[in-house]
Amino acid sequence: MAAMVDCSALSVLHVLFVLVLLFTTCARAQKEQKLGSIKFSGPDVNSEESESLHMPDYLKCDACRIIAYKFTETLEKVTKKKTKALSESDIIDTFEEVCEGSWDDYGIKEVDGLKRLSGPGLETKDVPGVMQGGGKWPFRLKEMCFNYVGNEGEEELYDIFKSKTTLEKFLCKEKNGPCHPKNKKVKKVEEEKEEL
Repeated sequence: MAAMVDCSALSVLHVLFVLVLLFTTCARAQKEQKLGSIKFSGPDVNSEESESLHMPDYLKCDACRIIAYKFTETLEKVTKKKTKALSESDIIDTFEEVCEGSWDDYGIKEVDGLKRLSGPGLETKDVPGVMQGGGKWPFRLKEMCFNYVGNEGEEELYDIFKSKTTLEKFLCKEKNGPCHPKNKKVKKVEEEKEEL
């Protein structure tokens, strides 16, 4: 006669054995501190970043790129629906819509030891870290948006959008733009800590 084996008892024992093995392996690794951890903290903000109504100089390049991105994104959506060029009133309405729109997805983040703006349209959006948003950031971006529209004009910006030059290059990277090498400013977090 063949001996009968209780399979359910064996599978319970097998599961218990795997759990004990897993537990002891994890406990040993923690004891030896082989398991790493990631710690995120928000950027330390100074009084200019938290109190001033104006965008700090070292963040104007990122802010310009955000605004150019939002202009381009909105113009692409609007022109996709139209079969001919936008009318003057459509152009004005489009740029007003961008500037009056929400800027709540943006804030400041520490990236590679630099204080940077983060949000849609910037590569910093995908960098792990804690972003400090809200506060004065939406107002500052809105103010800069209206300044670009006021200085350049809606129709000029629309013509640039239709041309071979991107709005980012025109607004941000040409010789008077905040991203041009002679104008670009950065603020390293370490430098700020030394100032204190």
